[in-house]
Amino acid sequence: MPVIHAPGADPVQHLDPDLRAGAQAIAFAVATRLRDLAPAIRPVDESGAEPTFVIDAIALVPDDPSDAITLVACLGAHDAYATGRGRPGAVSPGALALARVLVWATRAEMLGAQPDVRWIGPPARMPDGLDGQVITASVELKSGETRARASAAMVVARS
Repeated sequence: MPVIHAPGADPVQHLDPDLRAGAQAIAFAVATRLRDLAPAIRPVDESGAEPTFVIDAIALVPDDPSDAITLVACLGAHDAYATGRGRPGAVSPGALALARVLVWATRAEMLGAQPDVRWIGPPARMPDGLDGQVITASVELKSGETRARASAAMVVARS
C-alpha cells in the first residue's frame, strides 16, 4: 500500500468486519467524487517505483478526530482513485485530504444531516464571497526525509 500507518500505530487492525465493510462502501462513494475533482498524483521515485509514504497527520477543522472507520474510508478512496487513474500504488496527498472532507460529509449524510456542499477543492482556489461554513482537512505524509503535505476545503451551507 502506498500510504500506510506508522509501525505499531495501525488503528484499523482490530476493526469489526461489518464496520470495515461499511467504511469500504463509503470509500467507494468518495472515490467516485475524487475522480471528478482529479487531484494530482506524486511522480514515481528515481527507480521508477511508486514511493511508500507513512501517514504523519490527518486533521479536520472543525475538530473531528479520525477514527478507524474514517481512516479505512479515506485510504480506500485514495487507493481506488490512484488505481482508477492507472497508477495503482501511487500517492496523492491531495486526494487523501479531499477524501477526508468528503468522508466527513458522507458520514454526516448517513446520520441524516446531509450537508449542502457549495464548493470543494484546494483552499487557495476557494472563490471569494462564498457564504457558509468552511471545513478544512490537512494531510502530512512522510517517506524518509521527504514530506508531502496537502489541504482541502469544503464550504457547506450554514444550517
